[in-house]
Parts: sequence; structure tokens; C-alpha cells
Amino acid sequence: MITVSAPGKVHLMGEHAVVYGKPALLAAVDLRLSVSVKPSLKELEIFSTEPADYVRYAVEFLANEYKLADLPHYRITIQSDIPAGYHLGSSAAVAVAVVGALTYAIKKTWNPIVINKLAYEIEKKQHGNPSGGDNTAVTMGGFIWFRKELEFLKSIWQLPFTPHPSLDHFFLINTGKPQESTGEMVARVAAKVTSQKSKMEQFFNLNEIQTKHITVALKNGNERELLDAIRIGEKTLEGMDVVSHKVQPLMRQIEKIGGAVKILGGGGKKEEVGFLLCYHKNSDTVAALCKHYSYSIQHIRLGEEGVRLEKK
Repeated sequence: MITVSAPGKVHLMGEHAVVYGKPALLAAVDLRLSVSVKPSLKELEIFSTEPADYVRYAVEFLANEYKLADLPHYRITIQSDIPAGYHLGSSAAVAVAVVGALTYAIKKTWNPIVINKLAYEIEKKQHGNPSGGDNTAVTMGGFIWFRKELEFLKSIWQLPFTPHPSLDHFFLINTGKPQESTGEMVARVAAKVTSQKSKMEQFFNLNEIQTKHITVALKNGNERELLDAIRIGEKTLEGMDVVSHKVQPLMRQIEKIGGAVKILGGGGKKEEVGFLLCYHKNSDTVAALCKHYSYSIQHIRLGEEGVRLEKK
């Protein structure tokens, strides 16, 4: 049996703007998904908490890529700690781990660069026009500076640092699963770019500045710069109209008590937005505030290891 695991990811800043050539700062997190593959006497079997049609599509894509006459007869089992549909990179983790496991099973090779390239093509099935940032962060791990210059040209840097120890105060706040998919939210922003190009470009430009500020703050341990950049960056996301009015009162309250909070990934406009990424030194204070909204929180570690061959 072959087992491959991949982490979830968060956008520290840059989601949506990254689709339009701006940089994104992403980090792999300490939630993982594992894919196990072993031969089957039957046709392809899929046992997964993730959508089986997406997994099957990934298998079909690889069969075509590797010029196989038929789908391989494998039993694929997927177990995950990454909630699907909450903007934590579950679909990217599926694509990366399935590609890694099946490629090793079929070709006996392990090449994260190839894994990332193929996973990106599979991600297009899920999100329509992804930047490629999610699958890159999941594959490489750590902190990723990502910019999509052109479809065939991407700037990818794995940043050579871990967060300053004094800044280990990040939390996820669970507001509930968004009604919209990431693909729908990306399409929402695209429509606004068409109708309000100048205004959206201003938000993208300001978002880029905050992405840079967050990167420098994490490296230098500058908490004030980190807080300010997250707060301003979140306002640009609200300007892009990807943040539900339902969660904004909580965001303002967290800011008033000395924290900073932002949406992750696609966000949400109708009701829930998935997980919020929050920075605050006192988790009890945040938990008490979130209790009024019936939201739970959990500590999260940033900069975790990327795709990993667990068993072969």
C-alpha cells in the first residue's frame, strides 16, 4: 500500500487579487489529508469523505496523462482533517495527494514539481480559473510567495523563514460552511472587475501592499505591522464584496479588543464564510466573543511540511 499526505493551507493575504497578477502569501497548516492506494481485483474503488467524482476525475486525468489504456484497478481511500468547502485547501490537498500516490504507484517516481503541475490542471476542474497558489502551498509547504504573471509563467518562492516565535497566536474561527463555492466567488469578483475595473484595481493594489507588509512582519516579529496589515487587507476584501455582512460585526469587535481577522480563500457573501483567520494573543478572550455567535475556535500552526510520502 502507498500512502501520501498533504496539508491544508491558509491565505495570509492575496486571495482573489492573486488571480489578477498580484502576489499572495500562503502557508501550509497543521491539518492533513491522506490518500492510500493499493491494488484492487475490481475496477477503481473510491472510499472518501471528499467528493468521489472529483477523485475519479483526478484518476481519469492521470490515466490520460500517462497514456494508460484503462483506468488502473486501485482501491483509493482518503481520510482528512481538512473540512471540505471551508477555504482551507481541501480540494488542492486531494489533487496533490492523489497525484502523488498514483504517480508513485504507476511510475515509481516522486517529483513534487511534477505533482504540483498536474494537480494544478486537476484544480481547474474544481475552481474554473484558479491561480495555482493553493496547490503550490500544499505541495511545497512552509510559507509560499506566489504570483501568477501569465498562465505559463508563475513566480513561486518558498520563504526561508518560520514565523517569529512571538507571533504564534493564530486561530481559526468556524463561521459555518459558505453557501457559495470558491469558483462562484472567483466568478463574482470577475464580474466586478468587468463592471468596476478602476475601483477593483485600487483594491488589488492596496491588497498587494498589505501582503508585503505581512511577510516582513512575520519575518521580523513586528506584531503592530502584522495587525495593521491584516486589518487593512481585510478591508480590501470587503471592498471586493466577498465578505458576508453577517460576519463583519464580529470582525470589528475583534479589532476593537486588539486583534485582527480576515476571511480565507474565496470567502462568502450570502451568509457564512467558512473559517476566519484570527490573530490575538488571548485565545480565551476571542473564544468568549465568538461564543455569542455560536462560533468555535482552534489554534493553528503555520508553515507546516508539504506533500509527504508516508508509506511505500
